[in-house]
Amino acid sequence: MPALSQSFFNFNLSSRLLGVSGDLSPQTLLVVTLSFFTLSFFILLKVNKRWRGGIAGPRVGDVLYKEVLEKRHHGMISVHEKYGEVVSFPTPSGTVIFMRGNEELERVFTDTKYFAKNTDTWSAAGTVSDVNNLIQPMYKGSLFETTGKEHNENRKTINPFFAHPLMIQSTIKAFNQYSDARWGEEFTGDILDDFHSIVKFAMVELLGSYCLTEDDDALLKRVIMHFVKKNVDGAGDEKATLLTKKDEEMFLEMEAVADRCLEHVKAEMTTKANEGQGNVHEKGLVYLMLKSGKYSDQAIKELFVNLVVAGGETPALACCKTLAAMAQNPAILERAAQEVDDTFPASADIDPSKIDRLDYLDACIMEGLRRYAPATIVGRRVVKETKVCGVTVPKDSNLQVSVHAAHMNPAVWDNPDAFNPERFAKGKEIPKGGFVAFGLGGRACPGKRAYMKMAKAILACMLKKYIVVEDPNTKNDLDSFMPNRFVAWPSEGHVTLKMVQRINVNYTTKNNDGDVDTHFGADFSRQFVPTRRSAFGGNGR
Repeated sequence: MPALSQSFFNFNLSSRLLGVSGDLSPQTLLVVTLSFFTLSFFILLKVNKRWRGGIAGPRVGDVLYKEVLEKRHHGMISVHEKYGEVVSFPTPSGTVIFMRGNEELERVFTDTKYFAKNTDTWSAAGTVSDVNNLIQPMYKGSLFETTGKEHNENRKTINPFFAHPLMIQSTIKAFNQYSDARWGEEFTGDILDDFHSIVKFAMVELLGSYCLTEDDDALLKRVIMHFVKKNVDGAGDEKATLLTKKDEEMFLEMEAVADRCLEHVKAEMTTKANEGQGNVHEKGLVYLMLKSGKYSDQAIKELFVNLVVAGGETPALACCKTLAAMAQNPAILERAAQEVDDTFPASADIDPSKIDRLDYLDACIMEGLRRYAPATIVGRRVVKETKVCGVTVPKDSNLQVSVHAAHMNPAVWDNPDAFNPERFAKGKEIPKGGFVAFGLGGRACPGKRAYMKMAKAILACMLKKYIVVEDPNTKNDLDSFMPNRFVAWPSEGHVTLKMVQRINVNYTTKNNDGDVDTHFGADFSRQFVPTRRSAFGGNGR
């Protein structure tokens, strides 16, 4: 019976390998052998799960995996709803861990013992590094690429710029100049690029007391559109969005604007030293960096480009999408416009010192940033194994905070899809982790307050100067996004609105006693038009 002999041999060998007596029956040995391999399977499975951090998430080919590839940050909402606050997501370059857990967001943003800012990968050219942003150019060795003491020293130098006393004045000036030239008395069209231009004009003046020329603006627009087209055309192909030699050339073109600003500030500093005065502000960023003596001209130009191009995204996108959302909700728009009217009489210009009184407009912008956060993902590197929301996250993990998912978490916000400024009404407490548009803690966006002031100034100017409604012939998809970037730049490339300039007139009336009363600066459009929507033949409230 050779087959039976062979079986006994196999069982005997198995028993020796398992360290049990060779006198066991074949049936017993079979049970022991199966138990051994079953145990081995579960041990390997556990080891594999520990290697992945034991974190659940969609796998390549899953429906939710495809949804994230197609909808990006909107798809992450569905992923978190199914798999929890911490999920794993496979990418060609390795597994990424995403978290929504609002309760622990502050710790992830601020606990430097366990979480560090991601170090961006340098491009093949070795000059710039691509970051998780639409177009933000990060140069090798720039101020934003530093850590620890060096980072703190850099912030100490540049932070005064974000408290620039002319922040609001420059924004109002840029708005008035640009709106007069671009929109005139009546306009229908895309305002997204226009808002970016307004911010750029204001930002450059603040950075170096330098007036951006039309040629400068055209150059910056050309560079931005290069990257917009690059990312749209590269949808679904990560390699297509890697930085190229052409991208580097475009960055260098932007440096030409920075060069002119830098030379202007140097010349004005020399004039001030020799004559006691010059056209340069002591809170201007270029001035601050030159005065410190710690930075090369190249470092100054690099930061200039970062703030003009990337820094302009937040206030421009916040203003644009907030205004469009308000136009979709006429009652909200009317209330905000009334607040502006009550604060700034029709006969008076906007007083920068009174901008902070616009509490409802502030709430509208905060809600716009919650609902349509410009930066929807913030990255951290796990420097030491730790637990996040009860899940073990291994050392060296790539941890990404799902900002958009946190802002849209139904466990934190009631009816999160709705645009509701009352969530941020003055005196109302914001739920923990419910608003992280600028990050949290010491490594949050240094320009938060400055950008909020710019956004409020732009929208206040807009509501004081124009009646704004939706264009009945165009639908704005405010939830659209830019493929391959976790930045909420409209993929269709437009936010279209319709507006007409408000007309201020003086008129007289007689009271009951027959006396004549003169009314100065009355808003003709609001006196004779019941609502802003009906100004264009639409429905009233």
